[in-house]
Amino acid sequence: MPLLKATLETQIKGALQLGSSGASQEDVARSLANAIHTYVSAADVTTPLTTVVTGTFVGTGAGPVTGSGTGVGKGTLS
Repeated sequence: MPLLKATLETQIKGALQLGSSGASQEDVARSLANAIHTYVSAADVTTPLTTVVTGTFVGTGAGPVTGSGTGVGKGTLS
């Protein structure tokens, strides 16, 4: 999922509001850390892939096999 800056801003404002209303530094820090962790963990990570295949086909019409391909890998942060 794409990173949602507006959500992070809202959560940071909430953490700062905790501090303004007298919450402990630990509570504010925990709230900020949770906001940042949630924001960063929501990121999609993509990377280009290039593959090369070589080998020998065994069977009727046996012979060398070659090929290549490209694509995109997609994952998440944890």
